[in-house]
Amino acid sequence: MAEIQVLLEEALKLDGREDQSPPLKHWSLAPASLPGASAAVPYPARAWRTRARLQVLPAWQEHLQRLSHHDPDYTYDPGHEYEPDWTTDADYKQDGVRLYQYNSEGRLIMPHGSFHSRFIDLVLQTLCLVLGRRVCREPDLHYPAWVSEELKQFTESGEPRKLRSPDIAVMPESWTLSEERERTVEERIIRLDEGDPTPEMVLEVVSRSNDVKDFHENLDLYMCLGIPEYVIVDTGEFSGTSNMWLFRLDDTGNSYHMAERGDVIPACDTRLRVLDAPVDGNVPVFQCQDANGQWRDYEGDIAHKKSVDIHTRLLDIHFPRLPQSDREFLVDTWTRDGVSDDMLQHITTAAAEPNRWRELLGLKPDTGETGDSLPPGVL
Repeated sequence: MAEIQVLLEEALKLDGREDQSPPLKHWSLAPASLPGASAAVPYPARAWRTRARLQVLPAWQEHLQRLSHHDPDYTYDPGHEYEPDWTTDADYKQDGVRLYQYNSEGRLIMPHGSFHSRFIDLVLQTLCLVLGRRVCREPDLHYPAWVSEELKQFTESGEPRKLRSPDIAVMPESWTLSEERERTVEERIIRLDEGDPTPEMVLEVVSRSNDVKDFHENLDLYMCLGIPEYVIVDTGEFSGTSNMWLFRLDDTGNSYHMAERGDVIPACDTRLRVLDAPVDGNVPVFQCQDANGQWRDYEGDIAHKKSVDIHTRLLDIHFPRLPQSDREFLVDTWTRDGVSDDMLQHITTAAAEPNRWRELLGLKPDTGETGDSLPPGVL
């Protein structure tokens, strides 16, 4: 015990927070370590602290109530740390509270891989392109205590868990936002325990620290909550190979079965796929197929719109007298099908070849109404 106390004091000194906050009523209420501290804390020491908190539970709860982000409705777990600006509880989502986790050496580090959070954001934006603004990132999914009691999912103090925050939840269309914007904190609260609709699909992105939880604990929970589809995405950051799993409720509605597995799966009445990053070490590409059968992804859409805009401006420069119907046809075609790699060359070449400009731009032959005789060059 004395050794742990020394480690705690050293960690406080390294972090520069010594004597900067009121002393706790019992030293075991303080975290075993602090983010950035070089002193490692082994698992037995952290487990001992959990037991110590249980012995002084009222004092620990008073410590929580002094936090500015304290939530009286949240079931705090003595097995986790809750500090003014950080926590080790992955399900605790409060503004300004950063998540840290102990690594294998016993040091507090930022969890997930180098692009875990960025990938989740791209999944959100891509799904919104096809499914609309009914997709929520990391919502607070509240559910009745009896669910955890039935599944035997408890905190270290024996309290049934009543909140989970999946990476992505696709809600029914009635939850679609009327404008393109991020959901507020309040709009990401889903109260299944108070009659809110069940998500149509939840999606979890595997990280090194939560893979067992995603395939076991979360699988049981989402099945019990009656969520029709559960998708697990492995980006390949740690395994080396990207993959997806789709679990779907069976006809009885009481059990999941693995419906699909691979880098392309059907889910939420569309198709999803994961592609390798174009550059090694970058974020993989997550795509969703729209109603026209086109594969869409958020960053790809941005690049596509930029390409259309650039080629449209070049078209206007080289062909200022182009009939409006021809211009609209080209822009619509580029928007729908994309701009071919050689279109830039075609535009510049067509401006110098008045007899072939319609052919080079991909326009239908002139019927006499638009007039091929119009000078295609710059005024």
